[in-house]
Amino acid sequence: MNRLTTTVIAGALLAFGTDAMSQTVIRFAEFGPNRGARAEALQWWADQIASRSGGSLEVEFHWGKALLGTKAVLGGVADGVADAGSIIGFFTPKELRGYNIGDLPVENSDEWVGMRALYDFANENAAMRAEFDAAGVTYMTNYTTGPIQLICKSPKEGVDDLQGVKVRASGPYGKALAALGADVQRMGQGEVYQALDSGLIECNQNYYYSMKAYKQYEVASHVVELDWGQNMSFGIVMNKFVWDGLSDADKAVLTEVNSDFIDHMARIMIEDMAKDKAEMIEGIDGHSITVSMFSEADRAKLLAAGKEQVDAWVADADAEGHDGAAMLADYQSRIDKHAAELDAKGYPWNR
Repeated sequence: MNRLTTTVIAGALLAFGTDAMSQTVIRFAEFGPNRGARAEALQWWADQIASRSGGSLEVEFHWGKALLGTKAVLGGVADGVADAGSIIGFFTPKELRGYNIGDLPVENSDEWVGMRALYDFANENAAMRAEFDAAGVTYMTNYTTGPIQLICKSPKEGVDDLQGVKVRASGPYGKALAALGADVQRMGQGEVYQALDSGLIECNQNYYYSMKAYKQYEVASHVVELDWGQNMSFGIVMNKFVWDGLSDADKAVLTEVNSDFIDHMARIMIEDMAKDKAEMIEGIDGHSITVSMFSEADRAKLLAAGKEQVDAWVADADAEGHDGAAMLADYQSRIDKHAAELDAKGYPWNR
């Protein structure tokens, strides 16, 4: 059953015998642990909500799948098991077909541009608002994995070097790499270190912070910097009943913090990944990486293979009753808008 947790400050009630200030406690289901850059950003989000609401809103985190498993968050939040939580759209492709647009291999590798574009799209596109409504949730804000890269045991100079090579990859990026001739393998990042070390796979689709976190630089020393889109079907939602039950003032606070979170998270990702990349190039405990990029001609082949996956998403969206082409055009226009803003003004935190 949907629930809205409201507590009353009993001391004030007893002392004055009048209405005391009520507090809404938002139970948050988080599949990740209470550590790392994203956990710190989430805590910032919660602290800002508490501060700006004057204490009328509080976030109560349930870390490490304590309340809901990763795949169960969307349904669990809709059912009221949690009031809010972190979702990954990849696990609910039919329920969140539109939101999965954020995982498409388009030319969109800047964290701030990508998250800001998807945030606006999710909040303002009518089809997206209807999609979240149908799922029983209200969209709050977004994360990103950062740009897609490839870490390999030996240098890869172009697309031809991927022919027949065992590459661990996922989602539309994996399908695109398979279309380019790679022998795509599916496994979780936790299994990749051993697979690279043993030679079971040659390359892995990943991101700089994750390469460092999983110490993959110890068993694979070459990174191909693809900057090939991002995985951004990855954000925060709230139970629709809980959202609708909030005061206008509390809704305004959440909306403001949700937008500011985009800038805060983007800055963390950009600065931390630059640091992680530099540390791995310099070397960690005797292990270092080299970094290269494909030629423009090979990058064009990569983007063409990605375009096939984008077209497949449009077809799937159309089959499910959406106007996939219109949604894609709206999303792309927002990417272009914020990319132009970045070129003209720089990042918000540097203005």
